[in-house]
Amino acid sequence: MTALLLWVTAGLALAGGVVGVVAGIVGTTQPKGPSVWARLGARTGHADRDARMRRRNRLAAGAIAGTLLWLVTGVFVTGVLVALAFVGVPWLLAPTKGATARIEKLEALGDWTQRLSNVLRLGRGLDEALKLSRKGAPEAIAEEVGDLVDRLQVGWRSTDALREFGNTLDDVTADKVTAALILSASDRGPGLAQALEDLAVSVHEEVAKRRAIESDRAKPRTTVRWMTIITLGVVVAGLLVPGYTAPYGTLLGQLVLALLAAGFIAVLAWMRQLADSRPIPRFLIADPRSRVTVRMTAADELPLPQEVS
Repeated sequence: MTALLLWVTAGLALAGGVVGVVAGIVGTTQPKGPSVWARLGARTGHADRDARMRRRNRLAAGAIAGTLLWLVTGVFVTGVLVALAFVGVPWLLAPTKGATARIEKLEALGDWTQRLSNVLRLGRGLDEALKLSRKGAPEAIAEEVGDLVDRLQVGWRSTDALREFGNTLDDVTADKVTAALILSASDRGPGLAQALEDLAVSVHEEVAKRRAIESDRAKPRTTVRWMTIITLGVVVAGLLVPGYTAPYGTLLGQLVLALLAAGFIAVLAWMRQLADSRPIPRFLIADPRSRVTVRMTAADELPLPQEVS
C-alpha cells in the first residue's frame, strides 16, 4: 500500500512538473495578472515595498523554523506546514484593510469633486481649477491630487495627467470622475460644473453602499479568524503531546497529513476569499488582451529629421 502511494505521488509530481515546464517555455494566452505577493497584500493597487519586505522576512523565518522542526520531529510535512504558516496565518488573521482604504479614498474623491465643481462655477478654467484644488484637498487623496498638479505644472497635457491620476486611484468609480474631466479637457464646453456636482453625489452614494457591504462581510471574516486561531491551538497541543502525532511520523502518515492539511488550508483560503472584496474592473484602461499598444514618449512627439538633398 505504501509503495503504491509513493508511485502515485511520484507520478502526479512528474506530471505537474512536465506541465509547468511546458507552460513556462511555450507560454499561455492568458493576460499576465498580479503577482503572488500583490494578491497576498492589501488590495489597494500595488503592494508597497515595506509590505513585501515584511512578507519576505516572515518567509525566511518560517523556512528556518520549519527546518528546525523537521530536524527535531523527523516529520517533513510538519516543517513545511510551519513554514507556510508564517506567511499564511498573518494573511488569514489580518483585517482586510484594502476595502476600507478604497472607501476612504472614494469619500475624499467625492469631496474633492464637489469642491472642484464649486471652483468651476466661479468662472475658472479646468487647468486652473485643478491647480487650485491642491489647496485643501482631502488627506486621503492629497498625494494623488498633488501629483496631478505637478504633472500639469511641468507641461503634461491635461488628458495624459488625468489618465495617470485615474491609474493612481485605480477604482472604477474614480474612472467616472476622471472620464468626465478628460472629456472636458479635450472638448471644452459648458456643463462640467453641474456634471461634477452630480458625480459627487453619485460617489457619496457609492461610498454608503460599500460601507454597508463591508459591515456585512465583517461576520465571515471573524469566523475565519476564529477557525484559524482554534486550528493553531490544536496543532500546538498536538506538538506538545508526542503520542498524539506519532502516527504521522510514518511515510503513510505524512501523506495523509499533507492531504488533510491541503484540504483544510484550501477551505480557509476559500472562506477568506469569500469575505474579501473584489473590486469591479475599471473601464478607463487599455484592454490587456489587445496585442497593439500605443505608447507616446517625448521622443515620439519630436518631428522626424528632414533629409537634406
